[in-house]
Amino acid sequence: MRINVIIISLFILVSVGFTFMLTLSTFYQSEDTNVSKFDILESFLSGELKNSEEDVRKIIQLLKQDENIEDKFIMASSKTYSYYTDSKLIYAQFTEGLESGTIKDFITKKDWSYYERYFSAINSIPPQENLDIKQNPDYLIYTYSTISNDPNTTWYKNDNETTIRLLSTPDDPNIPEFLNPIFFSSFGTGGIVVYEVNLEK
Repeated sequence: MRINVIIISLFILVSVGFTFMLTLSTFYQSEDTNVSKFDILESFLSGELKNSEEDVRKIIQLLKQDENIEDKFIMASSKTYSYYTDSKLIYAQFTEGLESGTIKDFITKKDWSYYERYFSAINSIPPQENLDIKQNPDYLIYTYSTISNDPNTTWYKNDNETTIRLLSTPDDPNIPEFLNPIFFSSFGTGGIVVYEVNLEK
């Protein structure tokens, strides 16, 4: 009987520990990208972790400074920004289009497949019924990961066999002029970049 209690107690303890560590790695990130889960726990206990939700709040406040934000389109993979700013959303997973295409091709959905345009349309705010109507974003919010097998790898350039994800590096000289970075934050194994878009440039 005592052995059963010990086994059950150990199982509960391991489950609680796993859940705690999963929560830490999901909602909190260390400033250092080369950290283990145990380093994350140590950083949490020392108060050095950064809550990734802070960046979301900062971006929402930044977008709200645009007096006409309710009439603007945000291209993003999350509906959060549009919801809290009362703006319109062009939904994108940032895996659409062709790798050989340009960022402008991506933004204008030039090389998107019918399914990609349809999936974007039904998940946009408001949902888009006519796929032939052109909607260009006023803001682009790109959330990225530095993990090599992350699916968000559409936008990169090859330079001496070195992969660089272009949208994740707002200071890259290859970023086109029509994209103006207004917010950048890196954390743990990823980051967020907000671009103001002006396709007339």
